[in-house]
Amino acid sequence: MKTSVSVVIPCYFCAHTIDRAVNSIAQQTLRPSEVILVNDGSEDDTWKIIQKLQAEYEENWIKIVDLKLNYGPSKARNIGWDLATQDYIAFLDADNAWHPEKIAFQYLWMCNNPHVLVSGHAPPGSIANSNKYNLEPILLNQDLKARVVTKKQILKSNPFETSSIMIKRNIHYRFDNRKRYCEDYFLWMQICLDQQIIYLLDKQLTYVYKQPKSLSSNIWKMRLGDINNFWKLWRNNRINWAEMIYLISKSLIKFMILLISPKLHSYMKYILYSHQN
Repeated sequence: MKTSVSVVIPCYFCAHTIDRAVNSIAQQTLRPSEVILVNDGSEDDTWKIIQKLQAEYEENWIKIVDLKLNYGPSKARNIGWDLATQDYIAFLDADNAWHPEKIAFQYLWMCNNPHVLVSGHAPPGSIANSNKYNLEPILLNQDLKARVVTKKQILKSNPFETSSIMIKRNIHYRFDNRKRYCEDYFLWMQICLDQQIIYLLDKQLTYVYKQPKSLSSNIWKMRLGDINNFWKLWRNNRINWAEMIYLISKSLIKFMILLISPKLHSYMKYILYSHQN
């Protein structure tokens, strides 16, 4: 059985990880109807690998796009989004993977709650360090807790991994093509501050793997992206001046804590997430 879901994956220098990501989609108990792989100007063997993957699966299940230049994850995701044909978009990063019941769990919940524009699920409790992930389907018989993400909560911190998001395809929002860092967080804040309904599901359905060359490893540029988000929200009249100054100051404090003690920073994020739940 297939679902009305298009999976969009931006692919950049991911020759060694994209097979794992696609395999985790193929292993879904309810498979998406299509997978869109957008090569974002990679200079390694990424394009050859995704061509090979397209040929390995049934015809028309995987669509591929080759961008000759590196535009960043925002534009790559937007291109995939615009090519999608299904009712819902699910985003997956090329260096991550999904639990086999991720689509079934989240898609069925979205169908049963058609008023919800966006849903994401709980961040992983730990970051995976190997190519292995649990394939045992154990989730659909478990109780689910879901809560609305409020303006106050979304401004405190980003509650979502991008690979956890499922979103209605036909909305007018898109990622900001000019942003390369914290671009996902900016989109979730825009949607939430426009009083659209975003839900956080309490299941951990994404496996996040450490990649030394990933964008998230560049913590200073990530922090600048975070600060730019708040400035843009103020320029677009989504937050006021006092809120912008407070949020930028808080972001800088987080950055200093991260530099001094990464363990303390991780602990504070855990406490914040637990408190919000």
